[in-house]
Amino acid sequence: MKNIFIFIVLIFSSIIHAETLAQFESRVVKNYKDKSFYDVNQLIETEIVAKIQNDKSSFSYSFPVFQDHYNLRTHYSPDKKIKFYTFDIGRGGTMGEFSSYSQTFIYAKNVVTPIETGFILDVKQSLFNKQPIYLIESYYRGSSCVGTYAIQGFKLLASGKLEVTKIFQTNKSLSDQITVDYDCNHHMGSSDTPEYIRISKDLSTIDILLLNQNFKPLNKYLRYVKKDAAYQYLGTVK
Repeated sequence: MKNIFIFIVLIFSSIIHAETLAQFESRVVKNYKDKSFYDVNQLIETEIVAKIQNDKSSFSYSFPVFQDHYNLRTHYSPDKKIKFYTFDIGRGGTMGEFSSYSQTFIYAKNVVTPIETGFILDVKQSLFNKQPIYLIESYYRGSSCVGTYAIQGFKLLASGKLEVTKIFQTNKSLSDQITVDYDCNHHMGSSDTPEYIRISKDLSTIDILLLNQNFKPLNKYLRYVKKDAAYQYLGTVK
């Protein structure tokens, strides 16, 4: 009887291991098709994260079904060394809640790490002291109309994990991120919304929209200029 049990376990394990990522997507969607997404989205996140941790081919897979059904979003760093995943784990109200992960495949080792960001909008990359620094732009939604934009610096460790790094220098302190609040009540429509974080194409400058005490944009920016080791605050610009 014991040998039969072991044999069944081995067969089951081989089936799971042989499951393609497309088959995995189909199975998960089928399992949860009769459930409300906001009741099971954290369970879905757990299943997907477990899969990408155990299947290195997930690094190059786009997960089109999950993007369509579950609002999963992925990004790659410009050098293609890092893949980012963002999951919608909110409960369906006006506030948004997201969780993000980085995935690297270095020295034949698949490393998946949770990272503290909002909903990832874009990933850029620049060199500081000959070391690549990854700039993650993200968005935190506090309600249907209020939120926060952020840009944050990360560096890639030899272990394959990401670590926040302080690259924004003000007159008083060095920080790993800059944030700016958003309130849609100050805008008539999407075409009226300014860039809250403005980055030059060559990444030489990063501008942060200046707001008044009521969070209304002032049509001015706080400019940070790239130096050897950090983005240094310069002053205000139009």
